[in-house]
Amino acid sequence: MPIDVQSQRANEGIHSGLTGKPPVREARSQRTMAPAGQVLVLHFLRGKYQGQEYPLEQGKALIAGRSTEADLVLADDAVSRKHVRFYGARGRIWVRDLGSRNGTVVNGDRVELHCLRAGDRVGIGSNLARVELKPVSDVNARRAGEERRRRPNDSAGRSMTGSIEDIPLMDVLQWLATSRKTGCLKVRDLSRGRIGALHLREGRVYYASIEGNRGLLPEKALLRMLNWDKGMFELESTPIENPPREINMSLEHMLMEAARQQDELAALAKKSQLPGLGAPVTLVKPGKVRWTELAPAELDLVQDMVEAGGWWEVLDGSNKDDITLTRTLVALKQKGVVSY
Repeated sequence: MPIDVQSQRANEGIHSGLTGKPPVREARSQRTMAPAGQVLVLHFLRGKYQGQEYPLEQGKALIAGRSTEADLVLADDAVSRKHVRFYGARGRIWVRDLGSRNGTVVNGDRVELHCLRAGDRVGIGSNLARVELKPVSDVNARRAGEERRRRPNDSAGRSMTGSIEDIPLMDVLQWLATSRKTGCLKVRDLSRGRIGALHLREGRVYYASIEGNRGLLPEKALLRMLNWDKGMFELESTPIENPPREINMSLEHMLMEAARQQDELAALAKKSQLPGLGAPVTLVKPGKVRWTELAPAELDLVQDMVEAGGWWEVLDGSNKDDITLTRTLVALKQKGVVSY
């Protein structure tokens, strides 16, 4: 299907997505331009063409969609007939959503127009692909969609599994939301031996838990799992019924809040020592200051630790976010009230 590349020049007045971001104006130094002898490719991590790739050549444009007339046919009910266009402009490769029903997602954000770079993760319906920069000589002769799977029914009846290193949970949840999946996503943190569960109803996470943390609020369990960076995940068929408390938070808010907490905890750890996971936190006796001299939030935390049985019990059961509580704990350590 011929496509007029020149007519698809990037419109800098169009916003990059539905999240209120400023118009797309990318600095040349911040975006990957394929050097001579190399090409950007879509390497499919999930979906019909998992494990296959499709080159994004500078001089060619292509349409991906459900229609058999598309250049890249994605047979998926969550994909529109003409869902998205990839094309070259100003020496870069761009992706533009074509008014699709479920939108196009890049790195967890819904976008209308985006300049691609190596490492970007592009979600189209239930298909997830990572943008990679490869030598032309290493690109497979056959493109995704041009060959049948060796075993077409190999994945039939099997649950969706993967590695967090290859597909961060933020991307997995975005894909599950787009495809409106219902089930239980089991997440295993292999580095610390933790097992979590994310329960979904038509793509929305409504309950979350981590084994061994019975007092952990579901919102906190979800946010903590989103920041796990090593482990495995597997989608099972049966979610929990009648959870004790449902999560009332949009996916966009979940992802933004998890990223915020991760960044702020990392910044706090650079300035002050933080207790390791599960490490003992004790009240100093005798204390260096009278408790009456503490700020109200500090005094509240001391009382909560005494009544709940310790720091970790407070961190799991409190309605306050982990950042606020951790900052208060650091202040108490600096005053000589607690030790860890």
